[in-house]
Amino acid sequence: MNFALTPQMIDKIGFAMEDQKEQYAADVDSGELVPLSTLGERHSDERYARLPRWGSAEGFHLMESFVTSLDNPAYRVQLSRALTMGRGVFRAFKDSLKENKEIERLWFAYKEQRLRAVIVSWYNANREARGLARLPAEPEETEELVMSDFSFVWGVGEHGEEVLRQDRDAFFELFPYERPERLEERFAEKRRGIPPAGSEGAPILVAVTPSGELAGFAWGIIDGTSVHIVQLAVTPGLRGIGLGEALLRKFLMEMRARGMRRLTAELMGKSLRSSDFFQSVGFTPVTQVLECSLDELSY
Repeated sequence: MNFALTPQMIDKIGFAMEDQKEQYAADVDSGELVPLSTLGERHSDERYARLPRWGSAEGFHLMESFVTSLDNPAYRVQLSRALTMGRGVFRAFKDSLKENKEIERLWFAYKEQRLRAVIVSWYNANREARGLARLPAEPEETEELVMSDFSFVWGVGEHGEEVLRQDRDAFFELFPYERPERLEERFAEKRRGIPPAGSEGAPILVAVTPSGELAGFAWGIIDGTSVHIVQLAVTPGLRGIGLGEALLRKFLMEMRARGMRRLTAELMGKSLRSSDFFQSVGFTPVTQVLECSLDELSY
């Protein structure tokens, strides 16, 4: 991303993200926001970066997490009632805010902070993909935001099936151009012999939304005083808000508290772009593994 992410640009991107009638992409050089409907097949060109998804599901989760963050029980009850309105939930929530200017002020500040976090994360991810440096981190703001939104629990609990499904989906995302049958083989190879998440020697830290849904997890396997990360996954609709970093940092701190001395992570496929992210939390590149498919050699 070669354009500057100024406060004005953040506001512009946020406004476009909330447009429910059109989706946009940003020109990575100029920052111009272009409707996807006018780009056609060009929306996949490297010149354009699609804006983060922000639909009704993301909007509802934001309202839900805001209500959970309120200290005043009267405010929580008032807005929680609006969240149960079903089809008219967004209108009911807006009307409830208008009844109390203080809650309305808190809401707009909270929403602005969250959108900024999502946009900055998207901007940095696109810069990394193009070999550019990330913006300086704002750890205190992001950490406070994420920790207030989610519960972090050790063990799979009631999310066993969801963890398995999200683990598989996250792995498959790494190789979008792989043949389905080869992808199945690759996944089976990587998971063969690994103890189930949450069992002895396979710690897993789970993030849960205020409504009890799985938001993401960090899963590792212990070998002596070393831990290898099997999977770090975040639910697609909740990416870009710092949840993955919060999971990883908490996982690292707990492993250190348990007497572990070394932690490793293997980056594959699309996750190779995340090297800078892992290095930012303390990892160091040690080896590089290259793969050659003998079935596809041209000679």
